[in-house]
Amino acid sequence: MTEAGRERAALCAEFERVGPGVPTLCGGRTSGELLAHLLVRERRYLVSLLGIPMPSVVGSAELRMARLPWLEMIELLRAGSGGWLPGRRPTDGMEFLRLYVHHEDIRRARLGWAPRPPEVYRDDTLWHGARTLGRLAYQRSPVGVGLRRPDGACWPVRPGPRPVTVSGQPGELVVHMCRRPRVRVELAGPPSDVNAALAARPGTLFGGFAATRSPAAPGHTTGYDEG
Repeated sequence: MTEAGRERAALCAEFERVGPGVPTLCGGRTSGELLAHLLVRERRYLVSLLGIPMPSVVGSAELRMARLPWLEMIELLRAGSGGWLPGRRPTDGMEFLRLYVHHEDIRRARLGWAPRPPEVYRDDTLWHGARTLGRLAYQRSPVGVGLRRPDGACWPVRPGPRPVTVSGQPGELVVHMCRRPRVRVELAGPPSDVNAALAARPGTLFGGFAATRSPAAPGHTTGYDEG
């Protein structure tokens, strides 16, 4: 099984554990709304593409999906994309990053959250994906941006003057780039350049941060926290 397959199974188990009504960090959605969002993204893919020009169409599709029984929705997510691409299988690319971030959307919305313990292959896969995601997240930054993990490895993801360095565990870097409000990273550079790099990140990666409402039960973090 790939890391994407393992992450999908873990996310489904998380949905089973928390139920449909808990807050998440994904655009202010509850866990039930997040699951409906994921299912529309995977099983109504053409509809989901209308999300930017016609958000009401996607909203209606998610409302209809949310009327399904909770456990049936979880089984649909566990089964995967539903075959809209023949022969498609879980990959360790963007699909894995998307599932990982949404799993963290649930985990980090509760009191006392903590980063997951290190796991070599998962973290290496996250680190590899962070290179591609970083180029997308910081493509409009007016200053250079580099990612650094604790072992000293670096990815320069945005060339430019006065480079800012974002340091942290690979999973923290991925969540940070998706503009989620609870993350543990360190930022190095002049404050004005750091702020410019942070502001350049899009607010729509994997469900979006721009519309995020404050969760009902705010969590506690140490280190950098955008919330």
